[in-house]
Amino acid sequence: MSLADYLAKNYLSSGSETKKSKNKDDKKRKKKAETVLSSNLIVHDDGFGVHTKRIKNDARGDNQIGIDDDAEVTDIPILKSIPKPSGWKIVGTDEIVNKLPLKEERESTPRMQSGAKAGLQTGAEVAEQIRLKREKELKYLQENSADLLGKNSETIHRDKSGRIIDINAKLKEDELRKEREKKAHEQRLKDLNMGLIQKLELEEQKLKLNKSKDVGITKYANDEELNAELKQKELEDDPLLAFKPTKTSKYVSKTGRKLYQSGFPENRFNIVPGHRWDGVDRSNGFEKAWFKKQAEVQRKEKLSYTMQEDY
Repeated sequence: MSLADYLAKNYLSSGSETKKSKNKDDKKRKKKAETVLSSNLIVHDDGFGVHTKRIKNDARGDNQIGIDDDAEVTDIPILKSIPKPSGWKIVGTDEIVNKLPLKEERESTPRMQSGAKAGLQTGAEVAEQIRLKREKELKYLQENSADLLGKNSETIHRDKSGRIIDINAKLKEDELRKEREKKAHEQRLKDLNMGLIQKLELEEQKLKLNKSKDVGITKYANDEELNAELKQKELEDDPLLAFKPTKTSKYVSKTGRKLYQSGFPENRFNIVPGHRWDGVDRSNGFEKAWFKKQAEVQRKEKLSYTMQEDY
């Protein structure tokens, strides 16, 4: 091979090659798409219509392509090209990991029964879930009526057995019960602080009031009941009391207990000691000091009154 032939073959472009490159550019400009439907059928789109090419096998086994320019394809569906999977390639291997869209990724995330996402989450994801939940609840409250949500409905109260009770009547009954218990407690304390003679006098007064219901208001000189009561009453300054044959009643209290017959130190309540007292004063001297102070106050009042000057 000569030098000229070598240069022409490797470095110079012939007319046929230029024509081939031009045809390739035209094909790129027209963006012709060919999709293989089967092993012996090709769909060809040249911009003016859709035509088919059938591949025929000759006797030698070579494939020959036949073109029907006038045959329109009506019963053959045109397949769209499969999109390229978006993803990334693992370093060191040829494996491509597909990346799902964000919406599909959210839908594929496992969720708990409450609707929250399961597994590890970032702070932003948790905040977003809380915000969406609040918006959903607010929307539900706004869309539904007050009767359906029970905003203005009355609360139903039940007892242990499940029966419906009237809470207002129950509260009123509890207040009355507490008031009765309070009064009973006060009366019990009053009875404990009351002496036996005071209790007897109170009982006598109640009996007298009960009897007075059937007795007239006016009293006459010939009233036997009144005369008998006045006769039984003993007066300290009665001169005939010394000639009374039975003087033991003076030294007996209303309770029936015997009293001390001799003298005893005075006290504020004029309580007479019992008949078994030995005569020894075992007090702390308060009663004696109290009477002394009362006598001094009375003396000063009397002296102040008598020493006044008239102007």
